[in-house]
Amino acid sequence: MSELQDPDLQHRELHHGDIEFPDTEASEEEESLDRAQKERVRRILSPRLQRTRPQTTYNVADFDEQGEHISPSSPDAEEFRQNSPSRQPAPARRLPLDHLVPGYEITNAAGLCYCTVQAFPLEAARGPSPLGSLLALAPALFHRFHPSFGLSAMVDYRHAAFIDTETTGLGGGAGVYCFMVGVGTFEAYRPYDATQLPQSSDPTERPTHFVVRQFFMRNPAEETALLVALADLLASYRMTVTFNGRSFDLPLLRMRYAQNRRFLPLDRDASLLQADRPHLDLLMPARKVWRRRLQSCRLINLEQMILGLQRSEDDVPGQLIPLMYEEFVRTGHAEAMRRVFYHNNEDIVTMVALADHLSRAFADTPAPHERAPVVTGMDWAGLGRAYELAGDLAQAETAYRRALESVRNPSERGEVLRSLGELYKRHGQWTQATETWQDWITSVPGSDATPFIELAKFCEWERRDLEQAEMWTAWALHNLQTAKPSTRQPGLQHDLQHRLARLQRKRAGGGEAS
Repeated sequence: MSELQDPDLQHRELHHGDIEFPDTEASEEEESLDRAQKERVRRILSPRLQRTRPQTTYNVADFDEQGEHISPSSPDAEEFRQNSPSRQPAPARRLPLDHLVPGYEITNAAGLCYCTVQAFPLEAARGPSPLGSLLALAPALFHRFHPSFGLSAMVDYRHAAFIDTETTGLGGGAGVYCFMVGVGTFEAYRPYDATQLPQSSDPTERPTHFVVRQFFMRNPAEETALLVALADLLASYRMTVTFNGRSFDLPLLRMRYAQNRRFLPLDRDASLLQADRPHLDLLMPARKVWRRRLQSCRLINLEQMILGLQRSEDDVPGQLIPLMYEEFVRTGHAEAMRRVFYHNNEDIVTMVALADHLSRAFADTPAPHERAPVVTGMDWAGLGRAYELAGDLAQAETAYRRALESVRNPSERGEVLRSLGELYKRHGQWTQATETWQDWITSVPGSDATPFIELAKFCEWERRDLEQAEMWTAWALHNLQTAKPSTRQPGLQHDLQHRLARLQRKRAGGGEAS
């Protein structure tokens, strides 16, 4: 008889996913079950419970392009609620926060809050380059691509504060708190005095580490102390660096300072967070370069697909963080908060690597000892568009040409040729434009009528060659009519027929009829 068929080991009843063993006082026979037998029952029943638990899944609809969770509930959140520490048996000894996440207590004019410090040597590798390699680059490089960032005078990342927040909600609003604010800075770090804020404004001190400080409010009553501590640190810096901070982190912090204004000292206004101060939001240049290659430019995607990094199992999905903090405040269980500190720290250090990678992409400067190129394939098309918007025709043309050298997918090649042809047309470079459209026709299969139409327009209005214009239009119409119906653009066939008829009347001397 198998273990599952043994009547002495039959499991009587399951309640809400918990294993309920037979009552040990019900009979002498049950009292005789030794510990090994009970463990065997647990092993038998464990797979059953695992199969009945909902599978953890991720839905693209749960996230917007900025990586923010927009679904009010998810399997991860429900699983966390069901398995939260308050629903589990109390451990023999509950570890306090400072044992799980070593740090120190900050005392200031507004009260108390908690702070952790982690220092990373500049030689420490993060992605393709060491952290310190960013110090050789200038934030001002991004100014011509994003003038609204206000970075024209920023020449050194030593004066930058890298900021990431963890909040009690994934949206905005007056009821959302920033319960954790992580700040990373390049500084001359003194391990023996971790509680001392850096004096980064001193130009004589050469940075030795990238230091991450995480200000944490253990309950809402510590918010004002956190804001004062944050303002004290930011007072020494001239610019901020975030990922999606332009629309999320910094506006939310400004709101928290505004709502606590009457409780804060007058000189603690954290003016560096104001919208008119220099601020590099890495999400925007990242989208310019990589959105054609990646389905999502969330930080975790860039970390894995661009930087080649993989986080440990200590990381936590962002949509669970508000629930974890709520559980911590309600119960005092700090185990889950250790993972939140890890998540926040990883976000900040990754921003350094991402800023380095983006800077080298826009400057077309390889990192020292870097084996793989910073930009490949369709990334060049994204850079070409960025240069074009910045008014740099030569760099845009070069970027599009480099994209054509490495792109093999027909649809991607067609996209690059479209952009390059439009660039030449916009600047009146008709010889290069016609060569590009003809290259598109000969190298990209399909029924896209764009290059034929562009050549027909050029022949009609620039060369005044109606015969050639009629030929290109007829060719476009033929390709469209022989293509699969599912690939035809609605209304295009009628437009081409109208254009062809107009050109034929014009050639016959009937004038330009509409």
